[in-house]
Amino acid sequence: MRNFFKKITAGMALALLFTAGVRAAEVKSMTNKILYVEKEKAGSTYLCAMDPDGANKRRLTPAFHNIVFPKYCEKSGWIAFTNQTDKMESEIYILNKNGDQLKKIITNAAFEDFSPDGKSFLYTTTDEKASLYMYNLSSKQATKISQDLKVTAANWSNDGEWIITSCMTNDGTLDLYLISCYAQGIIRATATPGVNEAFPMFSKDNRQVIYYSNKKGTNGINIMGVGEKNNLTTNDTELAGTHPSFSPDGKSFVYQLDNTILIGDPSGNMPQAIGKGCTPYWTK
Repeated sequence: MRNFFKKITAGMALALLFTAGVRAAEVKSMTNKILYVEKEKAGSTYLCAMDPDGANKRRLTPAFHNIVFPKYCEKSGWIAFTNQTDKMESEIYILNKNGDQLKKIITNAAFEDFSPDGKSFLYTTTDEKASLYMYNLSSKQATKISQDLKVTAANWSNDGEWIITSCMTNDGTLDLYLISCYAQGIIRATATPGVNEAFPMFSKDNRQVIYYSNKKGTNGINIMGVGEKNNLTTNDTELAGTHPSFSPDGKSFVYQLDNTILIGDPSGNMPQAIGKGCTPYWTK
C-alpha cells in the first residue's frame, strides 16, 4: 500500500463562505468524539458531537434540510457532510476547524471521506453513473477514479494506500471493492448475489473493515479482517444496525439502529445506547 493518483483535471466551483455561529473550542476538540445528525421537531437537521458515553452533547451547525454522513479530518481539523435539499439535490459542505465558517464545495454530489493527509477528499456523483471522484482542495480540481464501478460509499485507509467501496452490481445489489491508490488495480472483496454489503469503513490500523449487510434478511453489522495480501475474512457480530464506524482503538464501534445511536463490540455483547440520532462517525 503506497501513496497515489496523478494530478487532477476537471474544475469544480467553490461557493461563498457563511457563518456557522459555533464556538471555536467545540470544533477544535474533536478527538475521540461521536459526530452524528440530530433532527428537529420541525423536520430539519443539524450536526452534533458528543463523547462516546453520550455526555457533553453540543450542536455544531445551523439547521439544514437533511444532513447525512459527517466525517472528520484529523490532519486539517475540518468536518464535512452532505446535505440533501428539499429539491432532492445533494450538496457537500466543509466546516473549518475554528467552527465559524461553512463552505459549500460541490453540488449534485455526496461526500465520502477525507484523504489521510487532508489535502483531498472523495465524493460520489448523484446521477445514474454514481462515479467516484477525488477532489483536490488546493487546486479545486477533481479526477474520476472508479472506472466503470457505480459507487454508493467509499472510505480511505489511514495509510492512504487503499479505498474500500460499496458498488452496485448487475443484479442491483451492493458488493465491496478495494481500489488501489498505487496502481495495483481494483480488487473485488465480496461477491454475494442477492445480498447488500454497504458503507464499509477501515479501522485505524487498516487491519479490519466494518460494514453492514442484509445477508441474514435484516441489516446487521459485519467485520472483515484484512490480511497481508488483502485477503478478507468475514465475522458476523449478530448486531442489528447500519452505518457502523470503528473506535480509535478498533475494539468497539458506533452504529445506528432506527433513530438510536449505540456502541457495540465485535463479540456481539450487549450494546449500549448513547443517544438519539443518525449516521454516526467516531473520530480518531
